[in-house]
Amino acid sequence: MAPEFFIYLFLGLIELTVSTFLLSTVVHNTRLREKYSIFLVKFVVDIVVACLLLLLAYLDRHSDERICGATLVISTSIPLLQVLLLLCEVIDWSLAAFSPVYFHHSSLFSRILPFIAGAICYTIILTALVVIDATSQTVSCITSPEASAVTTAYDFSFAITTVCVVGLALLLHRNLNSAYFRPVMLHFIATLFLEEIPLLTCILLKYSNSKSAILAADFTNWLVCIHSLLHSSYFVYNHQDYRETVMNLFRKWKIVRSESGMS
Repeated sequence: MAPEFFIYLFLGLIELTVSTFLLSTVVHNTRLREKYSIFLVKFVVDIVVACLLLLLAYLDRHSDERICGATLVISTSIPLLQVLLLLCEVIDWSLAAFSPVYFHHSSLFSRILPFIAGAICYTIILTALVVIDATSQTVSCITSPEASAVTTAYDFSFAITTVCVVGLALLLHRNLNSAYFRPVMLHFIATLFLEEIPLLTCILLKYSNSKSAILAADFTNWLVCIHSLLHSSYFVYNHQDYRETVMNLFRKWKIVRSESGMS
C-alpha cells in the first residue's frame, strides 16, 4: 500500500465522522438549526470533501496503479470546493462586520445566496474538469498538455483564497479593538498557512513540471482537510450552547457521567 492511501483514509474517516456528527446534531435540534443554519452548508461540504478524500485513498491504494486522470480531477476539486466555501463565509462575516443592519434583518435566503452561487461556480468548473479529463488521451499527470488545463483549477483556488485572505485582513483591521479580533486572527493565520501557501507551492511545482508536484497536491489536500477540521473544532469551542447540547447528548448516551451521578 502507498503511504498516501493511509493518510487519505485516516483524514477522510475523521472528516466524515466529525462532519456527520456536527451536521446531525444541528439538524436534530430546532434551536441550533435556526441559529446555525449557515453552518449546515459547511458541514455538508465537509462531508463531500471527506468522501472525495476516501475516493482518493481508494485510487491511491497502490502507488503503481494510480488512475492519473481521475486522481487529478478529484484532487483539484478538493481545494476548489473548500476555498469557495471559505469565500462565501468571508462574505457572510463581512456583511456582519461592515453592514450589521442588513445582516441582522436580511432573510435566510439572502444569506444563503452566496453559498448557492458558490455551489453553481463549483459545479461549472468541476464539470469542465471532467470533460477535459474524459477527452484526454494520455495517462501522464505531469507532462501532458491536457493536464495544464486541469491544473488551472489550482489557479482558481489560489485566486479565490487570495481574495479570502485580503477579506480577512480587512476584517482583522476593523476588529483590532473588539471581541472579534481573536477569531478573525485565527481564521486569517489558518487560511494563509493551510490554504494560500500550499496552493501557491503546488502551482509553482505544477507549472515547472516538477516530479514533486503530485506530492505537493497531496499535501495541499491534507492541509485543506486539516483546515476544515480546525474550523469545525473552533465552531464547537466558540459556541457554548452547542457544547452544552453535545454534553447533554453524551450524558444521554452515557458516554460521560451526569453531574448528579458524579456527586
